[in-house]
Amino acid sequence: MNIQHTVGILIALLGAITGSFLGVVIARTRKKQKGIWFGRSICPHCKKNLKWYHLFPIFSYLALRGKCGFCGKRISAHYLGLEILTAGLFTLAYASSTFISSNFTFDYSKLESFIFLTVIFTFIALIFFYDLLYKEIPDRFSLPAIVVAFIFAIISGEPTLSQIGINFIIIAIFFGGQIVISRGAWLGGGDLRLGALMGVMLDVKNMVLALILSYVIGAILSLILIATKKANRKTAIPFGPFLIIGLMIAMFFGDTIIAHYLQLVY
Repeated sequence: MNIQHTVGILIALLGAITGSFLGVVIARTRKKQKGIWFGRSICPHCKKNLKWYHLFPIFSYLALRGKCGFCGKRISAHYLGLEILTAGLFTLAYASSTFISSNFTFDYSKLESFIFLTVIFTFIALIFFYDLLYKEIPDRFSLPAIVVAFIFAIISGEPTLSQIGINFIIIAIFFGGQIVISRGAWLGGGDLRLGALMGVMLDVKNMVLALILSYVIGAILSLILIATKKANRKTAIPFGPFLIIGLMIAMFFGDTIIAHYLQLVY
């Protein structure tokens, strides 16, 4: 195993550890508890402080079969999902910005890119699961993410300020129009700010692709849920996760998808 693979594994582990911490942040944010960033992890049922060997990301959850090590009551699977998602996002960040070569030399511009991406992806993981669980996107997650992504765009030059401006116009018209027409029933202010985050992370063509993918994937999943009677037409389904899925697909595979589409059309 070379140094690049070793670093990749360590970064995936770091992502899983971060995801474990984010599970606590989400729970304490929802309950509006003080000391969100500090304090011992506890079982949500018996309230006992968890031991260090209960807190290994992914492995502890699987070893305990998703149950508390004290009271035996089931722990929500979203904790495991959050750890896996964050590990995957950190790995994607490293794969797109591999900052160390096989001969142990560093590319500091790629290291800078990696650091920015991991910070942004941390907020994205928070937004994904918070909206999935509670159908809400707190400003304390979305606004810092927008600021970090905007700083990264300024430093890297991608997307350009003009592209960001066009993206904001698209979001203002497309999302704002839906919010006004539906009086907030279709989309909320949190979705609008998530759209703004997408606007500072993607160029215009990939922004449009991300929106199309978000709506197509959302529609397909909604039809599946209705067909399996796990939801009906009046069931509120959070849209943030679909926007994030569209964002990630467009960010890493958008140019390839668009190129293949244009080949088919022309």
